[in-house]
Amino acid sequence: MTHTAILETERLILRPFELSDTESIYRNLASDPNVVRFMCYKVCESLEAAHKHIEQWLEYFNKLTPGSSWCLFSIVLKSGGELIGTIDFHENDREAHSAEIGYQLGKAWWGNGYATEALRAIINYCFENVDLNRLWADHDSRNIASGKVLRKAGMLYEGTARQCRVRKGHVADKVSYAILREDWR
Repeated sequence: MTHTAILETERLILRPFELSDTESIYRNLASDPNVVRFMCYKVCESLEAAHKHIEQWLEYFNKLTPGSSWCLFSIVLKSGGELIGTIDFHENDREAHSAEIGYQLGKAWWGNGYATEALRAIINYCFENVDLNRLWADHDSRNIASGKVLRKAGMLYEGTARQCRVRKGHVADKVSYAILREDWR
């Protein structure tokens, strides 16, 4: 089941992601090598490339198993309406009521607590409105800031899978965090 909620925090609006977000995504995220450094995709060289990538991204979510829970949000500043990032969750194990969370934030907004604020809103939404028991996320071990965001949002360290993936030609460790409904309460 896709979710079309609009979530509000003190400083942010999280709204359903739309193809019309392409230009902002390109300008603030996809064209910045610092933002995509640890992501599985490469820097988009043009607005057209970003558009194609975003179409593929939306197609991926639309192909998830019928009945699965997922949502892809744009992170927008309340003041000024600027799109500064994206955050998503998608159910990866229906029987265990478990979902993975992912996010990215434009470099101009790093260090201001926006990612933590958005992540907390998603965690609250999933436990209050979606039949989920476990939320998890992982990050490249070189992306220390992402680990801080996950911890600040209440997620607990679960372990490190050593040299388990390749990101942009580098073998990387994957650091995993999770939060259970009982932890959240």
